[in-house]
Amino acid sequence: MKVFIFREKSGIKAEAEYNFETKECKVLKGSTVSGTVTYSEKFRGAASIEKAREGKLKGNTVIKDVVFKSASTAANFVTGNSTNGLTTWKNKDGKSIKDIIKEGANE
Repeated sequence: MKVFIFREKSGIKAEAEYNFETKECKVLKGSTVSGTVTYSEKFRGAASIEKAREGKLKGNTVIKDVVFKSASTAANFVTGNSTNGLTTWKNKDGKSIKDIIKEGANE
C-alpha cells in the first residue's frame, strides 16, 4: 500500500510502499527527505540514518528505492530523527498504518 509523509516546514515529501505481511517499508525514488539528522542523547539512531542515506541521496532527494524492515526505520530515514512510523506514514486518505491495522483487526 502506498503511504506518505508530508511536512511542509522541513520540505519532506516522501512516498513509500508498506507491506502488511512482511512489515517492510520501501521509501521510493524521488522522495524528498529532511536535510538534517538530529543527534541527541535520547535518539541513538542518527549514525545509522547517516549510513543508510549514503549513496542513496542526491541533495535531499532519494535516487533509488530503499527498503527498511519497519515503518519506523523508514520514517527515521525520511525525517532525520526518531519517528513512530506506524503513526507517521499515512495513506492517501490520511489514515495511519496503525489505524489501518486496527480497522483490519476489527473485521
